[in-house]
Amino acid sequence: MIDEGSLILTPTARLARSVLRQVAATNIEHNRVSWRQPEVLSFPAWLSRLREQWFLDGDDDCIPVSASQALVLWRSVIDKDIFIGEPRVAELAQAAWRLIHEHRLPHPGDWESIWLSEDQRRFRDWVGRFESLCRERGLVDDWSLAARLPELIREGRLDVPKQLLLRGFDLPMNALQAAIIKAAEAAGSEVGKDEADDRPAARPELLEFDLPDAELCAAARWARKQLEHDPDARIGIVVPDLRQRLLQVERQFQRVFDPPGFALHAASSRAWHVSLGHALSDWPLVDDALSLLALKPWRISQPEAGRLLRSPFLDGWNREARARDAVRALLAQRSPYAITAGELMHQASKGQAVVLGRKLVDWQNQRRAQPDRAWPSNWARHFQLELSALGFGHGRALNSREYQTLQRWHDLLEEFSALDLVHEQPLTRAQARQALADRAGSVVFRERNPGAAIEVLGVEEALGERFDAVWISTLDSEHWPGRVRRDPLIPARLQAGLPGGSSEASLIRARQELDGLCRTAPEVMGSHARGEADEPLQRTALIDGTAGEMIDVSDPVEPVALEQIEDDSQAPPLEQDQSGGGTALLQHQSDCPFKGFAVWRLGAEDTRPPRPGLDARARGSLLHNALERFWKDIPDQATLLALNPKSLETRIDQAAEAAMDDWQQRDRLTLGQRGRKLELDCLKRALTRWLELEKTRGPFSIKRLEAPIDMQFGRLHLSGKIDRIDEIEGGGELLIDYKTGNAARNGWAPDARLADVQMPAYAISLRPRPVALAFARLKPESMAFEGLAEVNPEVHGIDVIGQITRKPFKETESWQDLLRDWEAELEALAAEFVEGRAAVDPRHHDVCKYCHLQPMCRIHERKDRLTGEDDE
Repeated sequence: MIDEGSLILTPTARLARSVLRQVAATNIEHNRVSWRQPEVLSFPAWLSRLREQWFLDGDDDCIPVSASQALVLWRSVIDKDIFIGEPRVAELAQAAWRLIHEHRLPHPGDWESIWLSEDQRRFRDWVGRFESLCRERGLVDDWSLAARLPELIREGRLDVPKQLLLRGFDLPMNALQAAIIKAAEAAGSEVGKDEADDRPAARPELLEFDLPDAELCAAARWARKQLEHDPDARIGIVVPDLRQRLLQVERQFQRVFDPPGFALHAASSRAWHVSLGHALSDWPLVDDALSLLALKPWRISQPEAGRLLRSPFLDGWNREARARDAVRALLAQRSPYAITAGELMHQASKGQAVVLGRKLVDWQNQRRAQPDRAWPSNWARHFQLELSALGFGHGRALNSREYQTLQRWHDLLEEFSALDLVHEQPLTRAQARQALADRAGSVVFRERNPGAAIEVLGVEEALGERFDAVWISTLDSEHWPGRVRRDPLIPARLQAGLPGGSSEASLIRARQELDGLCRTAPEVMGSHARGEADEPLQRTALIDGTAGEMIDVSDPVEPVALEQIEDDSQAPPLEQDQSGGGTALLQHQSDCPFKGFAVWRLGAEDTRPPRPGLDARARGSLLHNALERFWKDIPDQATLLALNPKSLETRIDQAAEAAMDDWQQRDRLTLGQRGRKLELDCLKRALTRWLELEKTRGPFSIKRLEAPIDMQFGRLHLSGKIDRIDEIEGGGELLIDYKTGNAARNGWAPDARLADVQMPAYAISLRPRPVALAFARLKPESMAFEGLAEVNPEVHGIDVIGQITRKPFKETESWQDLLRDWEAELEALAAEFVEGRAAVDPRHHDVCKYCHLQPMCRIHERKDRLTGEDDE
């Protein structure tokens, strides 16, 4: 019976909650409807209470600082040294400071220099600066005060409970804990051990596995069988290196407990719970919040805009999810890499994402009202207002895990607000946001166990627990005993007696931990994995058990009934004539019938965002525009030849400048002043080289630029635009298409599936039909014409049909034969599209390299298509 005024102490907060749960379960088992709940605290929570009592009732004028506030102080003293901007060094120093106080080691100021390394000397200096800074500001950190608690308790300046019951202390207390308990006992507190701790150690059954994943899978399957046998049982799975194997643990347990969900969907509830979590910043809700705070109204990249449009945590998402996806696709297709908030608002409103558009207006107004510098508390308020303006947290309904994540995010902002006390000056927005992100990245978060019967824990969390059955994994010689781990900032001779401070201490600690783990349940399983064949791991010699029966670890994923379609290569025929679109429709049908169907019938658009800066496509567009502007004032070759060098240079400059101005009106954020100058120089150089090539041609005149053309192939009505049509000497038209890529005339070779349909489609649709086609290849390293003709156009690189002695046009006898072949092939492609032919049948494996439909067609499962066996 626990008397009033008693306090049950546990080593961890998790065990404290477990004790309260066990008390409730015991009372319910005895049919009690009400009971007096005992006071249960973890040792760190009790220390916090004692500290609060001292500052509320004592006569100390110092201001207490939390761990996060103390870390800022450590950084401020360390940043004055060589480790500027490296937060991990400050964290190491803070951890060493805590270790010194927990184990009551000599103060660094008393360390003899002869025994110290360079790092330890620096740490001693940092401690001196840290303490001086605290004295100057009237501050005291948690551990400096904790070191005084035994003395304050003995002097009667702090109240202690009448009775202290220790529960779950399977490991010896550290020196500070022992001193506090001894002081409480001297002050009149009755200290005892909870009766529930008196339990024998079980002898485990031991199993051996080939691989670590097989071991985890077996543990999960064993836990599932235990639960199926007794649904009310509490099962524990102990993974000593849980932090390093967290993802593997979650994967194996999900495979075992929810095979269909593992393949198709996330399970809504789980029978298992992992005690250790991921960094707070890795949780989607917090990750989205930090991404939103990183947005700049004057420049929003496509990935940032896509993240905002996809976030389900913003107001209006339930109603506008489809509209926001459409806006994201539109941005990816038609907008540059970087846009402004105003442009994003316009696209959102235009795309029926009205709620988001209004929220963006409020957000932009909120951003404009922010100062250049502010204290952390002000930035926390501004960050909250920003997120509120976007409706953050008011999107779809949050589940329990997300709600707890949101609460922890709010706690983090509150902790951040308290940093005013330790910062020397106001922060910029970038500094404040980065500090908040760093803190979110260092805080580990896991939602509380909602009542799952199976718990996956680390060693320290499992010690003191009560399970009906427990599985202890990783019982190999590498982990038991573990390696000696000393703090690099504390002299080794001072750490010899600490857990892990020496080989002897590690061995003693490992035996204590194993003994405590074997007391957590009446039924104990143990296992280890041999690992790599060349260096297999052996079972630890610190534990003795019986050989257990091997557990089946075959793949637990159960087959899922899927819809069976006998023929998925034939779509329904086109019900009405197709109007609109260009030769890309026929190109996609030729490349792969599935691509033609998916893009033009299903609307499967490519939503991959553009890349930053000027890519090859943008440079090609610039060059194309500049050539069009140049030739508008130059009607023929004679006029070009008549220009003197100065006039030619002036016209090239004007065309290039006008093309660049036109492009930057649509994309103002990609190029700065220096970038513009560099691109202009490259553009002018390319124009100059190309026009020198144009001078070497036979006489010609420019007939049309950007000439629109209508095309009819069966029931397909297509349209296009021809870059340039020249009239050559002797009559007849030459179609020219500017190319900055690797296009070549071999793509026009007569075949059932043309590799390049654009120019053949133009040629057979134009009236009168042209006498020549050519690519104007504008690659900087190889500028040239490449084409085919009926008559000699006096252009180097354009060959006459009937005079070609090499494949693929060697067998083509006349220009008219070639046009007829093209027409038949294009009509056949059009007919296939209309009939609904949609087989996954790429013309060549190269067409799959950059295709956005691979997740739909799953071409990589047909490896023979991508091996290149059909290459010549």
